[in-house]
Amino acid sequence: MLAEWFTHLSTPCPQPYRRMGYLRELIAIERRHHRCRAAWASHLANCHKLITEAASSCTGKGKVVVLGSGLLLDIPLPHLAKEFDQVVLVDICHLGSTRRQTRDFKNVQLVEADISGVADPLERWLSSDDQQPLPVPVVDRNLVTDADYVVSSNLLAQLPLTLLGWLKKKSPSNNSESLQIFSRNIVDHHLSLLQSLDCPVTLITETLRLISNGEKTLNKIDPLFAAPLLYEGEEWWWDVAPRPEIDRDFDVRLQVRGIANLSNASHVRFCRNTTLAAP
Repeated sequence: MLAEWFTHLSTPCPQPYRRMGYLRELIAIERRHHRCRAAWASHLANCHKLITEAASSCTGKGKVVVLGSGLLLDIPLPHLAKEFDQVVLVDICHLGSTRRQTRDFKNVQLVEADISGVADPLERWLSSDDQQPLPVPVVDRNLVTDADYVVSSNLLAQLPLTLLGWLKKKSPSNNSESLQIFSRNIVDHHLSLLQSLDCPVTLITETLRLISNGEKTLNKIDPLFAAPLLYEGEEWWWDVAPRPEIDRDFDVRLQVRGIANLSNASHVRFCRNTTLAAP
């Protein structure tokens, strides 16, 4: 707990984002990885493999942009730094552990930005007395200007969650339908951004959240808020929180889809054939 407190105190992060819980969540992910390292290993290896192969096949080698770089657990940074002239890592803040990983690479740049495009508007909305509709995302497209390759890894389904938790806490009068629309808009906007790019794009995202008790499924959750992900790709299971990480009686597993090149995906329909083991 002392180490987490010091990290929270020493990490540069704007106060509004601290209040929303972004920094706290990033630190929590770091600690969870320490506890669940073995369970996460195959998922992270799959991410590295997919991104490495996609990066190697890119014809342009000028700049790669990683949206939601996080702790770099799923990002093959040495390979990207070797393949591209410039590596831009974008997230709302960067822990000291992330900064230390980048020190040996002269061509790596850290950028702090709100990838959801709605954190600041939501803060203003919550501070206003006007009964206006919930804000919609507006992402700074300059983040991906002149990119030869863009990566969005384990980000899409996470984008609404911190904001949704903050919104429920600060404005509990919002009904479930408005919260669903708010979250769906964030997911849709990020997908639209990725789909609009001219360069190769790799997308890795969870598509199903499964709560189970041994062999019995307790709950299935759509982490994309009913947004259709129409591109086929490689699929695997991620044991993100095996018991007793969250609860001694149940496990949390994620179904993950990795699309090597979103802009040139050969199919635009839901996956029909799957090699996934039964949950």
